[in-house]
Amino acid sequence: MTGQQSLEQQQITLMQPARIHTAEGILDCELIQLSRTGAKLRLQGGLPVSQQVFLSIRDFGQLACSIAAGEGDILEVTFSGDPQVQDAIFQDFLDRFGDEEGRRRFLRRSVLWPGALEAGGKQHDCTILNMSLGGAKIAINEDLGLSGSVVLSADRFDGLLATIVWTSGRMLGLQFKDDPYQVAEVLGELLPAIKASA
Repeated sequence: MTGQQSLEQQQITLMQPARIHTAEGILDCELIQLSRTGAKLRLQGGLPVSQQVFLSIRDFGQLACSIAAGEGDILEVTFSGDPQVQDAIFQDFLDRFGDEEGRRRFLRRSVLWPGALEAGGKQHDCTILNMSLGGAKIAINEDLGLSGSVVLSADRFDGLLATIVWTSGRMLGLQFKDDPYQVAEVLGELLPAIKASA
């Protein structure tokens, strides 16, 4: 990748308020740096005892983490989940907080389409807010605590297999399981610009 860092090498430096949820309680902190695999935080209190924690970022939701290191008021955490999930989470961080150049792997288009999300054998109405070849952001009618594998469909396209990679109340971030070129075939006539980005 000439002139661009790979997703694995990218980091975002920012000063963003956040919280660490532990078995002992909730700690306020400042998010200093993000990478594909974890985050560096400045705590506003003592280091947590728990090794498994949740990082809560405003307007993003909670991420399961393990504590990697802690010294003074600096805490380093590693995101839980497989590499594909970590990629999708970090890509969404880049889309929200990163600078524009080289940040998006796939062109994203805002839409406002009625859709359906099939999860755990049940179907839930949803609104598709944006789509790319890598995934989609949707809103469901109520916070159902959904996770894992789902199928996203709409009257405009057949079902796309996906994994829920983040949640924030009624908002869900999905990563498609199919290859981007296969997704482009499904969405290409609806969103020609994102098909071209493949």
